[in-house]
Amino acid sequence: MTPGKTPETLADLLRTLERSEDLRPLARECGVSVRELRRRLSRWRRDLDQGEPTPAPAKSTAKKSEFEELPMAAALDECPLPDEGSAVLEVYTDGASRGNPGPAAIGAVFRQKGGPALCALGESIGRATNNQAEYQAVVAALGHCDRWGVARVHLFVDSELVARQLTGAYRVKSQDLRPLYQQAQHLARNFKEFRVRHVPRAKNTHADHLANLALDGR
Repeated sequence: MTPGKTPETLADLLRTLERSEDLRPLARECGVSVRELRRRLSRWRRDLDQGEPTPAPAKSTAKKSEFEELPMAAALDECPLPDEGSAVLEVYTDGASRGNPGPAAIGAVFRQKGGPALCALGESIGRATNNQAEYQAVVAALGHCDRWGVARVHLFVDSELVARQLTGAYRVKSQDLRPLYQQAQHLARNFKEFRVRHVPRAKNTHADHLANLALDGR
């Protein structure tokens, strides 16, 4: 086909696209790599040339979540820890507030140490600040651990303030946070082993996802 000539057939159009120098925008739109898009264009053109057109696959609009669906902690009457493996229940919590203060929600993921995720928590809590939401997530998660009779709990939070206050490194000066801090400490004393660790937000994405789903009403 002469360069610059308008494609007259579908095969000509596919050939023009196939030879295009920049297919990245179209590849992103189709959800495939540039290399894969060129391969498909070439195959479709050959099919057309042979008189056997192959219909393009429909683009899926459903976005699969990267997080597995888990049973909700509130629905479990017994401890979700399996009989085999570690007896440590790892709890990842997060709080989210849109407005600070504003509409807020909490999220948590419960895992067996060295094992799989077992259950989750995601709830709207009304209006709160970010720090209040972070603490309420901790209190709610520890409340389930206490209800289940868990002996060993390792808590992971991405709020440095909450982590340092729970470990005694920081004093709790806020009158709004003090009651929540006291609830968390009261629950923590019920466990035979209790540890708190600060983790980067990138390692707490599942709990954050659950909190934001609750904020969105899902």
